[in-house]
Amino acid sequence: MQNNVKADLLILGNVITMDEHKPYAKAVAVKDDKIIYVGSATAARKLCDDNTKICDYGDNSVYPGFLEAHCHPGGAGALMSLIVHLDPNASLEEIVQVMKEYMDAHPEKPLYQGMGFEEHDVQPHHDMLDAICPDKIMMCTDSGGHSMWLNSKAMEKFGINKDAVEKWGTACVRVDEDGNPTGYISEGPVFHVRANNKITLDEFKEAMLCWQDYALSMGYTGVYNAGVEVTNIMEPEAIYALEEEGKLHHYMFSGSLIGDNTDTPEEDMERIAEEADKHNSKHYKLIGAKIFCDGVIEGHTAWMLDEYIDQPGYYGVSRFDDHEKMVRVIKAASSHNMNVHVHTIGDAAVKAWVDAIAEAEEETGNFDMRNALAHLQSVKPDEIRRIAEYNIMAVCGIMWVEKTHALYDVMVKYVGKEKSDAGFPVKDFLDQGAVVLSHSDFPVSPTFSAPWTICYGALGYLPSNGEKMLRHADQCISRLDTLKAITTNVAYSWHEEDRMGSLEIGKLANITVFDKDFLKDDLTEVENAKCLATFVDGQQVYNA
Repeated sequence: MQNNVKADLLILGNVITMDEHKPYAKAVAVKDDKIIYVGSATAARKLCDDNTKICDYGDNSVYPGFLEAHCHPGGAGALMSLIVHLDPNASLEEIVQVMKEYMDAHPEKPLYQGMGFEEHDVQPHHDMLDAICPDKIMMCTDSGGHSMWLNSKAMEKFGINKDAVEKWGTACVRVDEDGNPTGYISEGPVFHVRANNKITLDEFKEAMLCWQDYALSMGYTGVYNAGVEVTNIMEPEAIYALEEEGKLHHYMFSGSLIGDNTDTPEEDMERIAEEADKHNSKHYKLIGAKIFCDGVIEGHTAWMLDEYIDQPGYYGVSRFDDHEKMVRVIKAASSHNMNVHVHTIGDAAVKAWVDAIAEAEEETGNFDMRNALAHLQSVKPDEIRRIAEYNIMAVCGIMWVEKTHALYDVMVKYVGKEKSDAGFPVKDFLDQGAVVLSHSDFPVSPTFSAPWTICYGALGYLPSNGEKMLRHADQCISRLDTLKAITTNVAYSWHEEDRMGSLEIGKLANITVFDKDFLKDDLTEVENAKCLATFVDGQQVYNA
């Protein structure tokens, strides 16, 4: 560092650094986009001059910018600007009424989309949507994002017909007693619909900016985009355009989607590497492949080791289950210094990918890929141990641990109480020495929130919801370990631990300020903590 360097920015407050060598401080000084001092306010003020901006937050708490380990920015932005929000507790009839009211209020729209319904005990049928919308496309995505409810126009547009039944099977294209599609689809055909649902670049750029504003207002300065093309094939182009226009103001790490049981894993990873070479920039970085191994339990599409209780002989949907191809794609990722990030809900899915990662890492000798398995709803103890052994990132559903209808009651109904009670383990991973990350999968979760994550991690439920929502007290972890799961551990998973995740000299000045101390204040207060400010690269990008 040059002598007599003066800070551009000085932030004062109760600084929680996440640096194990200096966990607390009173000041952070910033020059350009880097931190140049963390420590006492007295010493920090000696780095100031008349040009230094001083932000004194008093007793409020200053944290490193929070990091989200798995979400869908495009889907979140679309839900904020293009898609009708649906209540997962509403009946199908109530959902239809909401869609009708929106349609009546927006007659100019060429198509109508909703998101958030849950199946409950009655499966959706196209005729319910046809009754209110016979002439335009109408489609609703469920709260988990793996199923869709289409009207007849949408089925016609996207080819959901008897050929689709033959291609994907009745577990993914539901049919009536005559073998005709009902308009309720899951997994493969859902992603087919998304890939072919064209919207304009300007619409998607607007959606991404809505997402960014929300993320920054929640104190998140970096996120993992879990399949940059998953929401819509327009998403990468929108991100590249925003970065080129200087409008991308947070850090986005991404995985590019690789198709189920691809025949060309090496070529797929070569494509991703070339895309990274072409488009990686200051705020956007493509770091590997996103893969779907299975679906979700509530949709009967998670891949389980044991049969579904309500469907004897049925084990779910295994989307990417070819072991030889799994190993090839992991080895190909390693050759490009990239990784794989895999959707694994069911215990069979988890085992299959741990097997493949173990074999690939042993063959390459690369045990520092930091491959990730996301969601981990049902996991056998031996796989938890091996996840730690092979340095696989455990992307846990800390925000999903409550005994909600879809993630507990339906799980009991479909796969049994024992699996449901043990669902979404967290502490078991820590006990084995695994790296635990917290993810929201937003917009699958209704929000992504650092304060809520702290409450879920430490209590197993939100204080306002009460102990009746507790699934398993033995899986609760400390507040500090929970905070690591949205800061230092996530930075490590991206190979970014030298740049972000904690407030240390030389790291990026990505900082957020909240009105509560997550480590010390009563959790009833932490639950309702408010973000006061967010800084990225030393620039204030959100101010409450």
